[in-house]
Amino acid sequence: MFARDTAVRTLPPAAEVPEEGYEEPFPLVAIEAPVLTGTALRVMLAVADSPLVGPVRSTLLRGNRIPQILEEVFVPERASFQPNTVGWPTERGLADGRLVELGGGEYELAPVELAAAATALSPSFAAASSSGAGQAPASTDATPRRHTAADFYRAYASGATTPAEVAERIIAAVAASETQNPPMRFFIAFDPERIRQLAAASTARWAAGTQLSPLDGVPFAVKDCVDALPYPTTAGTAFMAGWRTPVRSLAGVQALQDAGALLLGKTTLHEIGLGTTGLNLVTGTARNPHSPAHHTGGSSSGSAAVVAAGLCPFALGTDGGGSMRVPAACCGVVGLKPTHDRAVPPIDQTVAVTGPIGGTVQDTALMYALMANTGHPPGGHPAGGMHPPAVALPAALGRGASGGGGAAGGKLLAGLKAGIFWAWFDLAAAPVAEACRAAVSLLEARGLEVVSLELPELALLRAAHSCTIISEMKNNMNAALQHGPTRRSMNAETRASLAMAGGGLEASHYVQAQKICMRKFVGIFLPNSAFVSMGFEHGIANMYLIPLSMCLGSGISVGTFITKNLIPATLSNLIGGVVFVGGAYACSFGTPAHAVADMWDAALSTCLPSSRRQLTPSLSTGALPSVNGRHHSRQEQSSDESLHAAHGAIANGSRYAV
Repeated sequence: MFARDTAVRTLPPAAEVPEEGYEEPFPLVAIEAPVLTGTALRVMLAVADSPLVGPVRSTLLRGNRIPQILEEVFVPERASFQPNTVGWPTERGLADGRLVELGGGEYELAPVELAAAATALSPSFAAASSSGAGQAPASTDATPRRHTAADFYRAYASGATTPAEVAERIIAAVAASETQNPPMRFFIAFDPERIRQLAAASTARWAAGTQLSPLDGVPFAVKDCVDALPYPTTAGTAFMAGWRTPVRSLAGVQALQDAGALLLGKTTLHEIGLGTTGLNLVTGTARNPHSPAHHTGGSSSGSAAVVAAGLCPFALGTDGGGSMRVPAACCGVVGLKPTHDRAVPPIDQTVAVTGPIGGTVQDTALMYALMANTGHPPGGHPAGGMHPPAVALPAALGRGASGGGGAAGGKLLAGLKAGIFWAWFDLAAAPVAEACRAAVSLLEARGLEVVSLELPELALLRAAHSCTIISEMKNNMNAALQHGPTRRSMNAETRASLAMAGGGLEASHYVQAQKICMRKFVGIFLPNSAFVSMGFEHGIANMYLIPLSMCLGSGISVGTFITKNLIPATLSNLIGGVVFVGGAYACSFGTPAHAVADMWDAALSTCLPSSRRQLTPSLSTGALPSVNGRHHSRQEQSSDESLHAAHGAIANGSRYAV
């Protein structure tokens, strides 16, 4: 269509991309994002509010080749403005009985019924029901375990403790965490009296034998960009709660509330979800329970932290670019980004979903079972297609951790294939790569077949995701940005990102991004293409494994953290596939929570320090401990400001640059 000597590069249709010898239009290179603090940051913000912003913004964006990709490449595919998951392969295992659908048709199961059906599949709940023992089973390995939802059920059913007693322990633990130096800042909204009222009602139901479901009284928390009555929603800002009053809980939250789960409050997040560290100087920054001097990752920072600390077995987060997967990796817990149509939040609808963060795969799957497919109109979903398929869970969720039983003499993953793009393992820091390879080996030992794959045009995908999410974020915040006092109340990082990236993108850029999205979708599902290396529909792979967080630990600049840790995250952000994260690695698409549950829990322990202590104040006594057994002094990163100064403030390239 265009001459080869013009500035425009014409791409072949995705189905015609050769498997070998394909010349990348824009090879993937490292992003350059200036890190500014103090006076330099204040100058940048002044420029962002002035007519000088245009040339500066253009220079920064072009330096990272975003305009070139969105303007100088002809993409032959048609634009898709929603991830199109209609017609995706059905869950494997339904035919042979390894998986069980919860509900069907128009999903007549109420939340109480869903909770009962989901927990009935778990041997842990069955054992708790039959044994009547009040204590949680001992850990079978050297890594101490967190208390699970089944542990709470066991304790309540046996009378070993009550929801009211658990509530008091949690309230005391949160209070103690706020007196630490630095404070942990898990919650934006936490109302002890409200928690006591809910816990007392749950205790009365258990005493009368009228508990709503096996999850009655099991604590959970919600990221504070999702409506959960009776709390306001701040989105981590100083102004949002005054702009709107929630009239109902998000459907997925309401399902948990209807099942009797105990809402602890609204957790801390990176302001408006526009960042991957969790740093928030407006509401306070949630600290990593493994080390308060380290970031939790974001933007679902508080939700990952409360689970990692043992305050609750699961919490709700949102994810449009890594916002559940990154904090799950940083905090050593499990995060599930569901298939797009399963759980769409009210903002960033084309890339974001709501989903569970849990201490174990089993608890993550249980929370997912209750919240998935909620809020859709009968017979359809917001994109106008068919209703998503019913949630499917293993016929014996959580069974087989020891490797015994199951198919092929303990080869529980026999027949499943995982694709790996090994270049991402090579890019990761050595300790992360080592942990990820150990996890892959463990999964292979249980029958999983690993196949190598190639992922072309990653630079295009990164630019498309960057354009999409920052454009949608800016659209959501336009009114706030037009109001001077409100704009100035935002974190410097948020203002700079919206001004420097969002302000430089046009409608034509957004359309180009959606064409790239459709190209990736078509490429994955059509044969005879290099993209078909991960062709799930054609049996090449059921899932793929990636080291989601490339670099974790001390001495890493926030710029490196941001620009490296989200490199593997972008594919599912636009395609809409499920992504399942534990520790520093991820499993994407296919049936991860169903296929690898116990092995994933075991593999997760290989990614964590052997000295990790059990942080479970909910079912035990005592305040929230630190991982290393001591409180941190003020000289050791004592405040949000010192953490901010130590890691630097990103003035450009924070969210959109990855």
